[in-house]
Amino acid sequence: MPFSVRRAAASLAARHASITARHASGLTNMAYRVESNGVAVITLDIPNEKMNTLSASLTEDFESVLASIETDSSVKSAVLISGKSDNFIAGADIKQLSACNTAEDLTALSEHGQGIMDRLSNSKKPIVAAINGACLGGGLEVALACHYRIATENKKTVMALPEVMLGLLPGAGGTQRLPKLVGLQKALPMLLTGKNIRAKQAKRMGLVDQLADPFALEGAAIAAASQLADGSLKIKKKKKNMMNSFLEDGPGKGIVFNMAKKQVDKATGGNYPAPYKILQSVEAGLNQGHKGGSKVEATEFGKLGMTPESASLISIFFGQTAAKKNRFGAPEKPVETIGVIGAGLMGAGIAQISAQKGFNVLLKDRDHAATSNGTKYIADNLNKRVKKRAMTAYERDVILSNVTALGDADPRWTEHMSKADMVIEAVFEDMDLKHKIVKQMEEIIPDHCVFATNTSALPITDIARASKRPEKVVGMHYFSPVPMMPLLEIITHEGTSKETAAQAVQTGIKQGKTCVVVKDVPGFYVNRCLGPFLAESMSLVQSGVDLLVLDKAMKQFGLPVGPITLADEVGVDVANHVGVFLGSQLGVRMQGADPACMQQMVDKGLLGKKSGKGFFLHKDEFEWKWSAMKKVRKPKQLNPEAVALVKSFQKEDLGLSVEDIQLRMIGRFINEAVLCLEDEIIESPTDGDIGAIFGMGFPPFKGGPFRYVDAIGADTYVNTMSNYADKYGEQFAPCQMLLDYAKEGKKFHND
Repeated sequence: MPFSVRRAAASLAARHASITARHASGLTNMAYRVESNGVAVITLDIPNEKMNTLSASLTEDFESVLASIETDSSVKSAVLISGKSDNFIAGADIKQLSACNTAEDLTALSEHGQGIMDRLSNSKKPIVAAINGACLGGGLEVALACHYRIATENKKTVMALPEVMLGLLPGAGGTQRLPKLVGLQKALPMLLTGKNIRAKQAKRMGLVDQLADPFALEGAAIAAASQLADGSLKIKKKKKNMMNSFLEDGPGKGIVFNMAKKQVDKATGGNYPAPYKILQSVEAGLNQGHKGGSKVEATEFGKLGMTPESASLISIFFGQTAAKKNRFGAPEKPVETIGVIGAGLMGAGIAQISAQKGFNVLLKDRDHAATSNGTKYIADNLNKRVKKRAMTAYERDVILSNVTALGDADPRWTEHMSKADMVIEAVFEDMDLKHKIVKQMEEIIPDHCVFATNTSALPITDIARASKRPEKVVGMHYFSPVPMMPLLEIITHEGTSKETAAQAVQTGIKQGKTCVVVKDVPGFYVNRCLGPFLAESMSLVQSGVDLLVLDKAMKQFGLPVGPITLADEVGVDVANHVGVFLGSQLGVRMQGADPACMQQMVDKGLLGKKSGKGFFLHKDEFEWKWSAMKKVRKPKQLNPEAVALVKSFQKEDLGLSVEDIQLRMIGRFINEAVLCLEDEIIESPTDGDIGAIFGMGFPPFKGGPFRYVDAIGADTYVNTMSNYADKYGEQFAPCQMLLDYAKEGKKFHND
């Protein structure tokens, strides 16, 4: 029998013995066996769950196994390994955190976790973490507490401390152990951003000690554990050069922390407390030692867990998790081959995210010049990932091989399209053109093929009128740039079949998108809410608010970009088109500004970034900075032509405060969002929050428009909007649902 077969058979036998041992010992979430060389192999495997999480029951089993290792004289060392195929431990059980009612409860939970990690770290018997797949949050804290770490080069193997994304800090020793292991300068970016670290990078930075093939992981870990026990393997600690020693162990620590704080200020605008508490905990550990630092970590973990920012971010986590489930159920025929019609930025972006997730993609346009631009866009994006080492050249080439470019001159393009399971058209917003494509494709595609239209405003019902089989027509509204924007609106018209909707949602989930299902109404959900929002921005400008002041005010509120910058990014012509279209549909709710201002900008060719100038000048945006020895972005410069045009429309200067600017802008967005719930355009407040956050950048720390209303109170919101309606016009009048909630003291979320 070949060695590889013998090894596989032995591994299977060992795992069977482990399962038997689990049942015999009363362990529920892990198996435990001792090899003949004295290495205890602990296999973490929560039954009936896709992922291992640090739940209360797993923690209880873990403590029991640690006690066994400490008292069993036959055990010389141990290995922690997962029984799951693609994760080690994917973090803490978030529901367990949400169940805590006070900061003291959370602090106690943190202290309990710290105690287990200290016990693991202080074990006199070496313990090796064998990491394959996701090793996140509390999972990485477990690995950090082990004496040696081996990770596989599996592309699913990633290590991160993402607690900051939930408004928390690592509460089981992560802020203490990571800086000591990899150094302050490498630890802070991980702690402050929650970014993923892949295996090779982890090895370079000292986060793991050894790499292994996934199939050889257990054997390598057992060998390392045995060698650590007998002293033949010594743990090598990376030496620091003089500069790093000065910055991390000497008086230079203050410089590192000051720089980190400035970066946090810039990135968060001071709206997120967690990064500041992470810095505080790390600094306490370096100055007061592990015990003092751990006390600060646990205390601040408890405080952060009770902040509204953390509650909002955790609600988003649960909302995203729910969005990964197909509310229509699994489709009878999953999509494998996707035809994308139109190789512009939208079409190429859709093709890229599809090819990256293993779909066969047929990218079709008029000619090879158009498809070449599309494939170049994809290749350029992937090459950037290769340059950053986020992807290998081989992985890039596999993705590119999934894309077949087709033009009208290709004699077999119809044969290719006849094998498509879904066609997504991404052409111009022109109803006649979309009708032409529907009719053309239905002569080619198979009966089961879904026809999806990517449109930002045109009614799906109207597009489906050109179809011989409207039940197979659905809207899939992607946001630009497609590879970056996480939201996908799935729009069903009255005739869309359940199977078609299920195929669309399943495709979106596989593409990595957060899917929200909305009704077929003008603007759907996100753009419908953005319409009054952008109309109000022009109303404010025409009421004397400076363009830069408006942008700055909304960024201070927490938006990623201000409305003026947003208009330039998406295109002034696009913003104007959506505004005119929604103005004809929403009536009074789009009032407040003279629409001729935006139309004149379009007529003058001031279209924003795409034309080189809009509200801002976009040519020569970078300059060489000698002190940094690189090109840096210049401060944004307003376009004098646009400023003069805007001033010609200004009626008066109302002298509005920043607070008034923010409340008027966001108030109109929220009113439209609640109207969408009232009219059943969206199914739930959670869908509304997720759509607003991932579609337009509503501040995550505020939890979305519905959680924001809950936080300030519906009565407070209604009073503010009613006062504005009296002062400025009925476009501010709160909708009936808000009036009812204010009167009854109701909330949109009751968790």
